[in-house]
Amino acid sequence: MQPLLRRPVLALGAAAALAATALLGPLPVQAARAASETVVEVTAFGADPTGRSDSAAAVAEAVRHARTIEGPVRIVFPHGTYQIYPERAEVRELYVSNTVGADQSYRDKRIGILLEDMDDVTVDGDGSQLRFHGLMTAFAAIRSHHVAIEDFSFDYTAPKVVDATVSETGVVDGHAYRVLKIPAGSGFSVGDRQVTWLGETSPATGRPYWSGVNGMQYTQIHDPAVKRTWRGSNPLFDDVAAMTDLGDRRLRIDYSSGAAPDDRGLVYQMRQTTRDTPSALLWESEDVTVEGLKARYLHGFGFVGQLSENVTIKGNEFRTDPASGRTTAGFADFVQMSGVKGRVNISDNVFDGAHDDAINIHGTYLEVTGRPAPNALGLEYMHNETAGFPQFHPGDTVEIVDKRTMLPVPGATARVVSVDGPSGQDHDKSLTSMVVTFDRTVPDSVTPRDFVVENTTYTPSVEISGNTFRDIPTRGVLVTTRKPVVIEDNVFDGMSMASVFISSDAYQWYESGPVTDVLIRRNTFQRPASPVIFVEPTNRTVDAAHPVHRDIRVEDNTFSTGDVRLLDAKSVGGITFRSNRVARLDRHTAFAAEAENPCPAPGTTTSVRTVTTASPYSTSLFSYRGSSGAVISGNDFDNGLNLRADLDATDPDQVTGDEVVNGADHVLPLLPTTGYTSSNAAVAAVGPTGEVTARSAGTAVITPVTHSQLGDTTGVPVGLTVGADPASPGCAKPLGPDTGVTAGHSLDGTDSTRAPATAKQ
Repeated sequence: MQPLLRRPVLALGAAAALAATALLGPLPVQAARAASETVVEVTAFGADPTGRSDSAAAVAEAVRHARTIEGPVRIVFPHGTYQIYPERAEVRELYVSNTVGADQSYRDKRIGILLEDMDDVTVDGDGSQLRFHGLMTAFAAIRSHHVAIEDFSFDYTAPKVVDATVSETGVVDGHAYRVLKIPAGSGFSVGDRQVTWLGETSPATGRPYWSGVNGMQYTQIHDPAVKRTWRGSNPLFDDVAAMTDLGDRRLRIDYSSGAAPDDRGLVYQMRQTTRDTPSALLWESEDVTVEGLKARYLHGFGFVGQLSENVTIKGNEFRTDPASGRTTAGFADFVQMSGVKGRVNISDNVFDGAHDDAINIHGTYLEVTGRPAPNALGLEYMHNETAGFPQFHPGDTVEIVDKRTMLPVPGATARVVSVDGPSGQDHDKSLTSMVVTFDRTVPDSVTPRDFVVENTTYTPSVEISGNTFRDIPTRGVLVTTRKPVVIEDNVFDGMSMASVFISSDAYQWYESGPVTDVLIRRNTFQRPASPVIFVEPTNRTVDAAHPVHRDIRVEDNTFSTGDVRLLDAKSVGGITFRSNRVARLDRHTAFAAEAENPCPAPGTTTSVRTVTTASPYSTSLFSYRGSSGAVISGNDFDNGLNLRADLDATDPDQVTGDEVVNGADHVLPLLPTTGYTSSNAAVAAVGPTGEVTARSAGTAVITPVTHSQLGDTTGVPVGLTVGADPASPGCAKPLGPDTGVTAGHSLDGTDSTRAPATAKQ
């Protein structure tokens, strides 16, 4: 059939368009582009918007056709549901940062929507739902420019993560049991006291796309009641006596032991660890915008930007469909920018339910392995998950860095002349090593295995703003780039590791880059882990006079915290913590009113007093190692915080401001003052020291009040019933404070017995 091509404005006629231009002047850029935009609808090539058949081949054909059109083109998925299977999708040999490295088992990537060597192209989902099957990349932009991907939701029919909810627990005849509720899409079979998880069955082979046994290789735990996720051990398959498929997607596990499980309601998110493919790839592309997507699950890895320029990720939802019964929205990270230049803008997104960091922006250090010529170095990818793609181009600027100090070698900034290494799309050469020739002689001090090289051309300026981060088991934002970074107006809720992490690592992940200009402002950090903001480069030699990072400002943020450290900074020259508000999570339950007589008679007097129901926090709020120029000023601190700065290889004169004491505890009083208010002074009037005058029959609530740098704070009130029968049950019961805290739980609602792990998976 003839493909449907539409040019919306030109359909009015060339004469009308020319007349409009004559009357109104030149059209705005966006309007002019829309006027000349060719529309290609995937349904014209056989894509099925009813969702009854596979649309992969039709989508591929529509995109290939769009590639032949001159001028701007819009590829439209008319509103509907589209099934996309891997067997008929586009296939490319590709190597992607932080996935499977050089492993040849996964070199061929199947891609649902492939934009390759295209310019001025928009993928418009028209609010459609795209359903991906098997193990594949949803979309990719390769060597393309001026790309927009917008307005659709996508999910995977059978994610390679099993979210098992403990729906029932108990003990029968001395044996413990659990019943697990399994979401639709997660197939399983039971036999020989183990469960085999089964991916969707391929229509081509008749076999599952993947399978795994019991807890597989990795587990993290999600508590929907307190909205927190952390890494931990998996007890579901220990000491199993029997397993039974109860039907209705329920799995019963009986145990040999009799200890009753205490994890009812928790969700065990289980998976394997192979990051076989990214969910989306932006490679060697420029001016790419991803906007208005609902990403319900990211298979393999997240959205990866690799050696690209100017990337915007705006107004997207990275979270599961609540109706799915699943809680995992990402197999690993959500967004990873690995070697991007120009600018990166990540704004107004929701990041909820990852299995690793929400955002990670970095370059890659390659280790020096040899000196084949005076002006050349042999270099090697060091982490097994990153290899196979070019890291340098002729004309790029590089910096050679000493691993011990993480500082650049003086006089070793150079331009690349030539590269003999991997191409990123074939395996004809070594995928882990390369030889790079420079425009000048490399200093003799640069020796193999002691130095690394970073491509400084591919370092972006970064804006991360207006996002919400929650149910993240690791960090919210990791960023290392020497260009300006602004992290503002975000909400970080319940991170299980640092909310913001700045490293520069030449020993483990080899994620590169010093920072020189970072502004962290107007963010809200709720229920954070310690430390909230963590600066930890991997330099083994720490010298405050020669810091790795410079100029970090933390300003005008709001922290609502448990007993955690706010800032832990290693090897920073110039770090400011200014005009922030720091509140205890338990500030309204840390003290309570108690009544001497809860039921006084009218005309009598009694008293109330205030008691503390929590302790002052003991953790120092600040730590500086090998740092200088640290300023702490103009902040408002809640009562019961420890305004201490721990110093290591840091001159005390280099840490100044506010009430913070270097190297010694300075705990603000939990109750510096005490006052009271009455909800009904006509019934019971209360004085400033707690004396109560019972005036008339009725009820009144007496609320304790104390003052802090944040203003007046109210505690747990006590109720008085004036004129009630003193022998009545309401008057006889003890009126001690009730904070609602149960054993094993801290006042921020987290389980204090569950400690998250720290390693990436």
